[in-house]
Amino acid sequence: MMDRFVIKLHDLRFFSRIGVVEQERRVGNEFIVNVEVEVSASTFVEEDLTTSISYADIYEEVKEVMSGEWLLLETVAVKIRRKICDRWDAITSGSISIEKLAPPIVGIDGSCGVEYKF
Repeated sequence: MMDRFVIKLHDLRFFSRIGVVEQERRVGNEFIVNVEVEVSASTFVEEDLTTSISYADIYEEVKEVMSGEWLLLETVAVKIRRKICDRWDAITSGSISIEKLAPPIVGIDGSCGVEYKF
């Protein structure tokens, strides 16, 4: 089995304009995003920042996508994956989950969301 690192960013909070209903995009909603990416540990050199991926840089990529206006959470997850995988070739797999904290569905007293595994 190959040694690998899993870089994790959990419980990132964003106020975004994502939703199928026009009102959702107009007023926005709160979202929680979790990102995990796997990279091989074979090229890692201790204390050499150039051999790792900064979770602060991953956060900036997620923040940029979450600042847009979108219809579907699935679209947002794919766009986040594309941005981070295009920037870092070392990423071999990962997952992105996005939760809408206050979905506009009568009777739901929780969150709704998607998880995208790649």
